[in-house]
Amino acid sequence: MKYATNLGFGIIAFFSSHVATQALEFHPVPLDNGSKVILVKGEFRFDDQVADLEKAVRAVDAKVVTFDSGGGNVDAALRLGRAIRSMGLSTVQLRSLECSSACALAFLGGITRSAEPGSIGVHRTSFAGDAVVDGHEAAAAVQALTAEIMTYIIEMGVDPRLLQLSLSTGSDDMRYLTGKEMQEYAIVNATGTGVVIGNMSKPDVAVKPTLPTPTSVPVSETAEPNPVTQTTEDRARKFVAEYHAAWSKPNSLAINFMRSAYAPEVTFYGADVSQADVMKEKIAFAERWPERAYSVVYGSESVACDSRCQVEGTVEWFARSLARGKTSSGSARFELEWDPVTGRIVAETGKVIATDKGEKSPKRIISQWHDQNGACRGGSGNEGETWRACDRREVIDAKLRAVGWCYGREGEYGYQMNWHICGQ
Repeated sequence: MKYATNLGFGIIAFFSSHVATQALEFHPVPLDNGSKVILVKGEFRFDDQVADLEKAVRAVDAKVVTFDSGGGNVDAALRLGRAIRSMGLSTVQLRSLECSSACALAFLGGITRSAEPGSIGVHRTSFAGDAVVDGHEAAAAVQALTAEIMTYIIEMGVDPRLLQLSLSTGSDDMRYLTGKEMQEYAIVNATGTGVVIGNMSKPDVAVKPTLPTPTSVPVSETAEPNPVTQTTEDRARKFVAEYHAAWSKPNSLAINFMRSAYAPEVTFYGADVSQADVMKEKIAFAERWPERAYSVVYGSESVACDSRCQVEGTVEWFARSLARGKTSSGSARFELEWDPVTGRIVAETGKVIATDKGEKSPKRIISQWHDQNGACRGGSGNEGETWRACDRREVIDAKLRAVGWCYGREGEYGYQMNWHICGQ
């Protein structure tokens, strides 16, 4: 009886709650450089033939494998992963495709592995199918499969704590891994493969959006539109995202950006001043609060452009000075007038909405992280907004780390993890 192999990775999780209906298919998909990548599409089943992958690879001399699968049979995923490794293939995963549950195991077979944050999903499950087993048989099956998966993970050079991580997410949910988690558990071992996968043209394969080379590096705070279709409003939003991202960086980087961000003459909080005057204030503030995290509240921005762009929104901040033993936290409305010709701010104003007296933690920005984490984990894996939420979570994560706050400690997983001061 093969009931044990119908367990997902993570009871043992990774058996998808969104399993596809079609068996695995291996599609050679042309790339822009003339080479081809093998797209593994469908549900992993026990009777899948590794020979079918080998045949598809040899036919087009493919070097890279990618996936569009909601998971399925663990035995099949392990066999496919080992075949990928034995053929010396790399694996790449995009957020616009699905790789969750057992598919994640097959992905680990790549000699080099590259994946966008949020593109790999894990969760916990129990026995699947209609097999009826008593408690002793079930326990033995779970132990045997756990050992098999653990052996495979170690064999592929991946941190075995990944198995523990999967246990923390229920079978009716899906945990899409962050870029940091992928690096920490060695799920990815390359920042890029030099492969750009886009415009997949196989007639019976749904066309996916063109995306850049996958990496484990967080993307910009606001997803950057295609330059060909980028509107003035898009450019204004992108500038504001870069502005607050820069102001959340160390002083040298922040000040350099600010010098390029303001016009020679600026209407600054109602007064006409020079860029030099603006910079004096920015430098004084940066020296007073050398660690800063500024994050725009998602959905609060509005942009209106004519010859110039008016951008308004709500930003939440946390700043600290270790030397003075002080912290500052709160929220404010900001209003910027941005010149799309020069790419510079010509007017700025705003007002503080609230300050959190005595607050020692970046609770507002942590709350933003949890909001985006929920949106990232709660999506189906196929909707663009799900992946944009994953992107926003990655950016907020980096800002929190910049002010000395970390998520989870060594040896923790899942429900045990929380935000805390790094090193404590």
